[in-house]
Amino acid sequence: MTLIFRAAAAAALLASLVQPASAQWQGGVGLSARYQTNTEFDQTGRQLVREEGWLPGISARVAYKANELIWFTEGVIHDRSIPYHGQTQIGGAVDSTTSTRLIHLRAGGAYALTDSYSAFAALEWEKWARDIRGTHTAAGLQEKYTSRRMLAGVQGKWNLAGAGVIAADAAVVISEPERLRVGFSGLLDPAALETKWSKGLQVGASIRPAFIPHWELRTAYDWIRVERSDDMPVTRNGQFMGTIAQPEHVKRGVTLTALYIF
Repeated sequence: MTLIFRAAAAAALLASLVQPASAQWQGGVGLSARYQTNTEFDQTGRQLVREEGWLPGISARVAYKANELIWFTEGVIHDRSIPYHGQTQIGGAVDSTTSTRLIHLRAGGAYALTDSYSAFAALEWEKWARDIRGTHTAAGLQEKYTSRRMLAGVQGKWNLAGAGVIAADAAVVISEPERLRVGFSGLLDPAALETKWSKGLQVGASIRPAFIPHWELRTAYDWIRVERSDDMPVTRNGQFMGTIAQPEHVKRGVTLTALYIF
């Protein structure tokens, strides 16, 4: 995977050095809102945790077009507390909130197959911070995830007879194992976990209305299922206290974005 990321960086650098007459740059900044759902399951498939809620955010994009090729980079940050419904280690119900920050960075390229259709591929890096606040019956947890993903898909784009331009896209996702750092509010030593390779999908649609040509309105849906991690030891002051694991979890998101194009 490291080799793939280096190759992508080299390709992006090469694109910046080659400047054909038809080359052009385009940027965009805007506001975003994401409805985030995270659900965790035990080994029998029983639900352990569910978090869901709206996360406001900001988004930015830069693209470089050279004939049939488009190179692009995108970034978005979402940040807010959302409701948490889970349980303690002994099965007691816990209702709290999770301070959630999601950072997505993406870089990739698209190749125009026809005037209306193109194929694209991208590499994506995600950082996900969860601070589950403690209650009178349960201590809080502080979790930080990082993961890298590969995406490949197709996009269609069509003119609406003077009313604007619409586009739709779909991609399959393959993710490296998530790397997770867990804090236990000082009750145990911090621990490190790693999940399994996982698969998912992303679909989206956008429109640039003719009456506001510098604005792009987009909606997108993403889904990924991450298998349970292996058991890892947990300690207190260096002394073995037991084992922990990151349960199987499913992440879903519906994202709405209004991007000003310049």
